[in-house]
Order: sequence, then C-alpha cells, then structure tokens
Amino acid sequence: MPATSKLLATQLEKTQWAPAVALAGHVRTTAKESALAILLMGTLVAGAAAHGAATGGRSPFFQYVLAGLHGHVYTHIATSLRLRGYSTGLVTAMAVMLPYSLYARRVLRANGSLIEGPYPYVLGGVLLLPSTFACHILARRLIGRDFQ
Repeated sequence: MPATSKLLATQLEKTQWAPAVALAGHVRTTAKESALAILLMGTLVAGAAAHGAATGGRSPFFQYVLAGLHGHVYTHIATSLRLRGYSTGLVTAMAVMLPYSLYARRVLRANGSLIEGPYPYVLGGVLLLPSTFACHILARRLIGRDFQ
C-alpha cells in the first residue's frame, strides 16, 4: 500500500485542482498504518458478517456492507487502470472479494432476501467510504504519525 499511495499522491500533486493537491499529503501511508487501518476496517466487515450470519443474510447492514465491498472491487480495478499497473489490493479484490460478493448475492437472491437495485450499493458506499477514511485517520493517530 505505501507504494501505491505514493504513486497516487504524486499524481494528485501534479494536478492544478487545489483540493486534490491538499489531499495528496493525506493519501501517503506507511505499511504499519495501512495494516492497522485494514485491521480496523476488518472489524466493521466482521461485525457485518456476524450480523448477516445471525439473520440468515437478511440483515440490511450485512447487505449494505456486502454491496459496498462488491462495488469496492471496481475501485481497485479503476486505480490499477489509472496507474497503468498493479495497485495494492487488486489481487485480493479479484480473487476473494469479487467471487464472494457475487456468490453471496446469488444465494441471497435465491433465498428471496436480497435487497435489489442500486440502493444497497449507495448505502454501502455511504457507509464504507467514510469508514475507510476514519480507519486511516485512527490508524495514523494510534501509531503517532502526523498528517503531512
């Protein structure tokens, strides 16, 4: 993740769009910070999975997180296309998240419990995007690294 974050930050710094340039310093991450952020996000995903298991997959929270993770696969693909090469998480997204999310959605649809349409994806994004930022901010604070 540090290498990908450095490439993204460098590209943001080359733009003339002030918010992107300001964001560049926050995009850079260390291996320790990214590992902790992933662990923190994993607790959210594990909580959603546990809730999904307890409700037979009917939990809206589980389905929103599932849809958010499914949608997140495409951000890994887009990042790799933008960077014209491998970006962190692409293999995991393609080998784990995409097959699982497609399988889980197929099972939920067969059970008649899938919340269909764009709504779960929108809410999944609304839930996971700020959570991602929060996990990185918390990780950065916990390891004592200042924002640049």
